[in-house]
Amino acid sequence: MLPLIPLMSMLAMPMAAAAATGAATTAAPSPTLLRASLLVEDAERAAAFYAALGFRIESDFTNARRPEGNPFPLNAPSTAVRLVILASADGTGGRIGLVEFRTPTPDENRLDKEKTGRGDVVLVFDVPDAEAAHAALVAAGARVLEPPQVYVSRNRAPDGGPMQGKVFHARDPDGHLVELLEAPKPVR
Repeated sequence: MLPLIPLMSMLAMPMAAAAATGAATTAAPSPTLLRASLLVEDAERAAAFYAALGFRIESDFTNARRPEGNPFPLNAPSTAVRLVILASADGTGGRIGLVEFRTPTPDENRLDKEKTGRGDVVLVFDVPDAEAAHAALVAAGARVLEPPQVYVSRNRAPDGGPMQGKVFHARDPDGHLVELLEAPKPVR
């Protein structure tokens, strides 16, 4: 059986390798990610899912939308939009935008909502306790794909020993894949 490596760890590997080899980086300023926005069918339902992970509503507003000449490439001539911005409870984490278009609601683009493929978004959350996050999502009725699994980190503890963390996956009400990652700790 192959070792379980969380998505975030795999994505960080090329950056760590570049840093270790002293690869040159540009001095140009980089953009700042304000939030990841998800198009959702029902903003209330999606907000309840993310509330189970500790997010709170920071702002919530609805506007009329003129589909003619609108540069946002939507697959429906929706005439109303609602944007709910969620923030982490302590305000230190990232933000999630929940965008609900209505009148009419856009069509689903995914071929199979049960599988993740090119073009899909995977949200990765750092959680202090994977077991507690798992229990909160299960209690909220979320679609949890597996219980927390132990993974062995490629990083070593200060004493040189191994480190382990936990990871599990769920789907939000609109089928977006969510990875919940408990950072590795020294194995005792």
